[in-house]
Amino acid sequence: MELNTVLTPQILIVEDELLIAQNLSRKLQKLGYSVVGIVSSGDAAISAVLEKNPDLVLMDIVIKGDMDGIRTAEIIYKEYGVPVIYITAYADDTTLQRAEQTGSYGYILKPFNERALHATIKLALNKHHQQIEILQLLRTAEEFSQKLKSTIKTTALKLGGPSSHILASDLSVALEREELQVYYQPLISFRTRQIVGAEALLRWQNPIRGTISPTTFIPIAEETGMIYAIGDWVLQEACTQVQSWQEKFSMPLKIAVNVSAQQFNQENLIEKIIKTVANTRLKAECLELELTENLLVNDSDQLIETIDHLKKAGIRLSIDDFGTGYSSLGYLRRFSFDSLKIDRSFVQDITTTPDKIAITKAILQMAHHLNLSVIAEGVETEAEFEFLNQHRCHLAQGFLFSPPVTATEFEDFLQENRCFV
Repeated sequence: MELNTVLTPQILIVEDELLIAQNLSRKLQKLGYSVVGIVSSGDAAISAVLEKNPDLVLMDIVIKGDMDGIRTAEIIYKEYGVPVIYITAYADDTTLQRAEQTGSYGYILKPFNERALHATIKLALNKHHQQIEILQLLRTAEEFSQKLKSTIKTTALKLGGPSSHILASDLSVALEREELQVYYQPLISFRTRQIVGAEALLRWQNPIRGTISPTTFIPIAEETGMIYAIGDWVLQEACTQVQSWQEKFSMPLKIAVNVSAQQFNQENLIEKIIKTVANTRLKAECLELELTENLLVNDSDQLIETIDHLKKAGIRLSIDDFGTGYSSLGYLRRFSFDSLKIDRSFVQDITTTPDKIAITKAILQMAHHLNLSVIAEGVETEAEFEFLNQHRCHLAQGFLFSPPVTATEFEDFLQENRCFV
């Protein structure tokens, strides 16, 4: 079954509590969707799919009739190719695992949060469109070779995986459930071996799946647009925390915050950052934004103007993972950076690898000539620290001193006036 060609997505609701279903229907229509029907049993749901040809089914796990929502969803998806999202109150792990095995596109918890509802549905529909396009290409290829049959089956099964959709649904409410945390990794002075600042790093502790890596959930946040709200929260949280430490310990600590290309392209980015600094009473020069080379590839007038405005406001700018891109030297020429961070790939085994020794020396010499501070990330051994110190690196960051830690643990370091010797 193919998706409807109408512009407004058609959604079928399967829910045995009428008031809940009607409330959900109003929310969906407010978000721009069309509700083609409300039914309360598995048999009625299958009949409605055949009659209405919806683009998506929102399925309650507990419904009337001999089939529960999970069995009904399995039939609808496997037999008729219509994507299904579960709507449910909090379910136990066994139920959730059973639901995931049906090839669903995630779940939305009751009571319904409009942001979670919209994000999960949007992601599911986009993914389903992609699945159809890929499967159509595979079916065309099958006409030329029967050997592709097994490949089609394997690919279809892989495409049915619900993990990214479920994570997107969970992530949309992670902020309000306080599942996200900012961790802090110390920035250490080579001269004194004491803490002079920290890099703010985002962590997600999901109550069901445990710790979820940023490399897993950040791309989902960017794809769904949730990165804006999350990025704003991280900046606010980090600035507030460091300002409180400055007051408590009378230390001019700096805080480094990563900014993705998607965040940096916001029209109101400058206003947001300046407002956050003002509201938290943090001195502008204590905030350093770390920009990736991906962001700088687009050498546009708007990008240059944004960087200039931030610099004029006193915000410090750093180029992250320096040396991993082919245009790094050009970035230093075009943009007014305050510091650069040597990528951990150069720091690892730096004392025994001639190529790394030559490259790192050249980076440090160039930075000194341009009056740039240099931060070495991924410092894990005393030998690496001593080599970088001999060549006048300014700050170090890495497991030799501390992994990223909670705000409480970081404060303990400050309380002890920790010197990492």
